[in-house]
Amino acid sequence: MMPPAGFRSIVRQGAWSGQTENACRNYAQANLAVVPKEYALDFSTFCQRNPRTFPVMEVTEPGDPFTRKTADNADLRTDLPKYRVFQDGVLIDEPTDIKKYWRDDLVCFLLGCALSMDWYFRSANIKYRMLGAYFNTSVNCIPCGPFRGGVVLGCRLFETALDAVRAIQVSSRYPMAHGAPIHMGSPDGVGIKDLCHPDVTTVPLPIVPPKPNEVALYWDAAATVTNVAKEARLPLMITHCPAHMFITDMVLEELSSS
Repeated sequence: MMPPAGFRSIVRQGAWSGQTENACRNYAQANLAVVPKEYALDFSTFCQRNPRTFPVMEVTEPGDPFTRKTADNADLRTDLPKYRVFQDGVLIDEPTDIKKYWRDDLVCFLLGCALSMDWYFRSANIKYRMLGAYFNTSVNCIPCGPFRGGVVLGCRLFETALDAVRAIQVSSRYPMAHGAPIHMGSPDGVGIKDLCHPDVTTVPLPIVPPKPNEVALYWDAAATVTNVAKEARLPLMITHCPAHMFITDMVLEELSSS
């Protein structure tokens, strides 16, 4: 298995721009949000008000793109496979590095990611499938300043009720990876109309619909930050591209609450 530093080196060299779902077994992945310094306090407060959706793992100093806590001196301008750049709430670019957009006033936030838990689900032999799709919902973030938006959820379908219960037990130990699911059962309860027609997808369509015996659990998704970037309409805001995360040096067990 390739260590995180090796994987990030490949990404930095431009040799990998794909998704990170199966990258670096047992290491925590993180979402990224980059905002100008003048908006950083509001964004930090926004994350504090919405800790399930935006658990903060690390915040950099203004103008400093290098990590200190989650990885040894990783460069957040280059070490994610793909980014999204928003100007006035409009997506203008999806580059593989953000060097040309970097400024001395930018602050990086690394946020916990639910993809980290999939290694533990697999090692515990919990039987499930991930839809590879994300859904806008009727659940809204608590706003702060310009930051607001609807929560995006991802869905995992578990073969049995026992598998679902075990998944809740496992995930509840990791609040920094969104913790326990926000909802279970019918998608109508969170305003999702159809699990076969997602708002964002990371796998080829069509999606295999849920089977009668499968139990649906829903977790906060990294794609929520896209909604927030569109709603905030900052002069510049940069995020990761969905499913293209930052691989930290932290094993998931370091994020456990017990």
